[in-house]
Amino acid sequence: MLSITKKFRFEAAHAILNYDGLCKNIHGHSYELLVTVCGPKDPETQMVMDFKLLKQIVNDNFLKQADHALFLNQYHPAVMELDVYQGKKFMMQGEPTAENIIEMIAELVRWKLPAGIKLKRLRLFETESSFADWESDY
Repeated sequence: MLSITKKFRFEAAHAILNYDGLCKNIHGHSYELLVTVCGPKDPETQMVMDFKLLKQIVNDNFLKQADHALFLNQYHPAVMELDVYQGKKFMMQGEPTAENIIEMIAELVRWKLPAGIKLKRLRLFETESSFADWESDY
């Protein structure tokens, strides 16, 4: 089966509430996201999927809300103080770790793909040398 991959970049800040180290403080990352989908080639277009459509799906269902946002666990004590914060906020049910963010992206994107196209893999780089992977178990 053929697959295609599109790369996305976004900026975001987060703080890990239950962490004994510097990452408990609000800090930012320049994230890189690789999205791989698979499926049969369309007989007419000879493409698995138009990269432009994949970009639109990821932008509409994740990046518009996430880019330049502050990611926090919804139970983080700072959440109460954010009522006066005018910036973008992205509240999560768990800690905003790379592992939880990538699982959330999978859930937000996989159900928006065209019929016959499957989300195969996601890779989320938090730094140049640290990343989380998600792979479909279909």
